[in-house]
Amino acid sequence: MRVLIRLVAITLAGAVLYYAGVVNSIVIYRPSEYGAVLVVLGIALSGAMLVVAMVGDGRGEAESAAQPRYVRMHRVAWLVVCVMALVGASWLIAAPRQQSGDWTPYHNDAIALNECAARLFVDGRDPYAELDVYTCYARLGIGADRTTPLRQGLFARDGFYPSDSELDTVWATQSHDSARQVEFESKPSYPALSFVLIAPWVALGWDTNVLYVLCLIGSMLLVLVRAPAGLRPFVLTGLLGAASLAAFAVGGSADLLYALPLVGAWLWRERRWSGVLLGIASATKQLAWFFAPFYLLAVLSRQGWRVALRRALEAAAVFAITNLPFVVADPHAWFAGISAPVADPMFPRGAGLIFLVVNDLLPLWPPLAYTAMELVAFVVCLVVAWRSRRTSPELGAVLATLPLFFAYRSLFSYFFLLPLFAFAGIVRMPVGTLEPELARASGAVTIFAFPARILRLRRRSALAGSAPAAAD
Repeated sequence: MRVLIRLVAITLAGAVLYYAGVVNSIVIYRPSEYGAVLVVLGIALSGAMLVVAMVGDGRGEAESAAQPRYVRMHRVAWLVVCVMALVGASWLIAAPRQQSGDWTPYHNDAIALNECAARLFVDGRDPYAELDVYTCYARLGIGADRTTPLRQGLFARDGFYPSDSELDTVWATQSHDSARQVEFESKPSYPALSFVLIAPWVALGWDTNVLYVLCLIGSMLLVLVRAPAGLRPFVLTGLLGAASLAAFAVGGSADLLYALPLVGAWLWRERRWSGVLLGIASATKQLAWFFAPFYLLAVLSRQGWRVALRRALEAAAVFAITNLPFVVADPHAWFAGISAPVADPMFPRGAGLIFLVVNDLLPLWPPLAYTAMELVAFVVCLVVAWRSRRTSPELGAVLATLPLFFAYRSLFSYFFLLPLFAFAGIVRMPVGTLEPELARASGAVTIFAFPARILRLRRRSALAGSAPAAAD
């Protein structure tokens, strides 16, 4: 019954991420050394839990009962999962009413700039060459608190993030002359599908946050479709119990746009069209690039290098086709846009190791030092994935973004979707058939299996009641 313990571990990792994200949002505005330590340890702990949960191939794990001495512990763990599932469900249910006195649908510049880029695209203009952050924000009714400041111009300094008052002052000073503006990130920083895919939604005047939440729900549905039938109630409970997924999707994140095709690519990577899905994800946000080597490695280990090469070429073709019009229109502007996350001089920011630095617990090193640690961690993760490709084929689903923990900018948005990718790996494991009676005997509890049980009992009663009539 280890598969149920795997689900518990992933869910609790998502719960830890949820509370780490809450504390992170508080500490950003009210610095606290203790809070920073809690956030960093929380993300590290959740990452470790996810790695442990993905070790092994899961073969036949659903067909063996838990030992009697562990049943009570399993029941307590699943009760905690059910409670967290109510937390996650409450976020999704309350999503249409997530408004306050200063509410805006543009929670960050990724959402805001993508929407303005989509509007320019609908108008037949090149967002990489023509987007202006001041014009964009004036149209949306937001200001400097939802920008990414750069260490140049009036912010040309080493050190930490400007204060809100500094942001507002520079914004007011420079907004009258956008041609001289260099202090704020002002161009689309992602590949073309980040705004092309949302363009029809934006053209209709709909809130893009709704689209992103629908992408999360769609990703969850894909996981459930791939999951073995007997395991689905427990997977659904876990998806909701990993509250970081629902809470931060509803809180505002454009990352779900790349997560949906990426989840599909991982779930059905043996299918030829999975390479197209990987290409769509890669042409939407650069974070998908971190998953590509692990995806290709998993394909290589099961289907050979020819199939892996074909998948890579298919993904590259999708990326090239969707971005080529903008490359042809203005290659410099396009490259400056997609390279901005690593090329532009940004301030240190994030919830990973750098969070201890910005809260004065560690010294600030040059950005290159963090890049080196990130690269070393990425190589280590690739080596681990390669060495365990047969014994733990789904491990790459969670290893891909863990190196970002060491990055100069390790935003919390890089980590909150990790449980979703872990669930996508778990449901691929050949765990066998989980019988309801065996799950209950092992102490597993889920509110979603209860209605199904009632329906089965009613169906059996109806069949029993109709048997005499059939005999007559």
